[in-house]
Amino acid sequence: MDEHIRRRRGYSYYLVNIDCLRTSTLFNVVMDLEASIEDLLPYLAGCLPGCNYVHGSNVIDFMDAGHIVGIYPLRITITGVEGDEEAERLCSGYFKRIEEVRGKRETLTPVFEKRTTLTLLDILHALPKTNCGACASRSCMAFAARVFRREARVSACPPFMEGWAEHRDLLREMRAHGHEVPEDPPEP
Repeated sequence: MDEHIRRRRGYSYYLVNIDCLRTSTLFNVVMDLEASIEDLLPYLAGCLPGCNYVHGSNVIDFMDAGHIVGIYPLRITITGVEGDEEAERLCSGYFKRIEEVRGKRETLTPVFEKRTTLTLLDILHALPKTNCGACASRSCMAFAARVFRREARVSACPPFMEGWAEHRDLLREMRAHGHEVPEDPPEP
């Protein structure tokens, strides 16, 4: 196993097969940190839009471009990675973000309360559920999943955007969770 561990300054990582999906060609990444970031978790939570965090739980989780990411004091886990090149890019990026937060933590506002969670079902409930395909997805559920994973923008659903005014609260919440959503109603 040791020969599969990639060591970098400040961390190491390795890829593991996704055991529950035997036919999957994707991997999960386990990134072990050399130094604990427990004290940085509230600051990281303040910088990661859309993350779930409860102060004292020692875990931040969020969706990032289709990956489920878990950040713990000594470990980061990332799901659905295509291979070593993507794993290297992601691990390097998260370590860089940790170092940036460490360097400017005095200027950041930490999160010490539970963050509200935006769910896939919150998005699905606002969609028309007609499975019209105008968004290029097979169903409204598939589209909601793509939006939730930040692989698509909710604005790609014409019926949703026609009822834009009815969804202001959801759009505001999505924006707070780091989704790219329109600020203003679409042009008629």
